[in-house]
Amino acid sequence: MATKELRELRHKYKAAYTTYMQSVQALSDASQAGTWPPAEVLKNEEAALNDLTFARQALLDALYAHNK
Repeated sequence: MATKELRELRHKYKAAYTTYMQSVQALSDASQAGTWPPAEVLKNEEAALNDLTFARQALLDALYAHNK
């Protein structure tokens, strides 16, 4: 059974992944429209990727620690 910490980390990872995929879609939409994405879209993508990377590493660290 997952601990409360693991459940919370999984939730944070899923939320970060969802946000990241929304930014990927915004970049894709701009590309398909033949336009350069606005600076805000680029900043959001960078922040979303950083959040996703952090959440992923935190989840992996917790999973490794749980398996010891």
